[in-house]
Amino acid sequence: MTYSAAERETIGLCICLEAVDNIANHDLLTVLDVSEYPGEAEVIFQTRVHREMFLIRLLDFVKENGSKQLTGVTGSCLAVLKGACATKSFDVNGSVNDLKNSIEALESWLSYKKAITLWLPTININATIDVSRLEFLYIIGNHSKHNLSRLTGVSRDVAKILTNHSYAVPEEQIPLVLDEFVENLDENCFFYYSTWLSELLNNVRWGLQAYLKPTFVRSYRAGIEDSLRYSYEYPHDIQGDVPRQWFWRLMNNVRTGPDLKQFVGARYRKQERLVLQ
Repeated sequence: MTYSAAERETIGLCICLEAVDNIANHDLLTVLDVSEYPGEAEVIFQTRVHREMFLIRLLDFVKENGSKQLTGVTGSCLAVLKGACATKSFDVNGSVNDLKNSIEALESWLSYKKAITLWLPTININATIDVSRLEFLYIIGNHSKHNLSRLTGVSRDVAKILTNHSYAVPEEQIPLVLDEFVENLDENCFFYYSTWLSELLNNVRWGLQAYLKPTFVRSYRAGIEDSLRYSYEYPHDIQGDVPRQWFWRLMNNVRTGPDLKQFVGARYRKQERLVLQ
């Protein structure tokens, strides 16, 4: 089936918006206001399981490739959203700008590299490595998702990282040290950065809301008085039956709105420092 750019964008936006809602929500994380710094907040996870689910879903959002047949884009949800900012079929007076800026901020954060130090007692190495935040999220996210027998790819990546930083460790030894490697990243890096990362991700959801709200206002048709029925008037370039179902679903998500309030992460969770020394 051949879909228009607006129809492809509709499908991609709906998938990505729901993916963000599955991460930035009250079921997975808790946003606590910081009394010492009015207007700032800190994110906590009630259990390790909540934290791991957040990581798994986040990794899918920023890294795992989806089907081009469905969205028109070969890439992650982040890539799909970047494509939507280019086609911007629903832009009204610059309503896409918040979404574009939030995606750029998240990508910039993920690509940032910083030296971190990891103590790996099994192989008696105190390793200082320089990796991007996306690389360490890829490692700990996959570690949360799979058992050791399914982590051969991650083991190769860890071995390569260590080798590139002049730490020669045989690849067959990596599964023995992988838990230590990940524990350092998870308990220190991710714990430290989770508030900042949650803020950036939540800003993407609010960017989607700002982008699509004018279209929702134009399309929404309330039922008669005292009736719960409503409908949407479809844009002229969304003609196919399936894209129209996606559009209805997308508008319902906009109607519901983001689960989390907008917040600014606590300043003490954003200080650049060697968090693993």
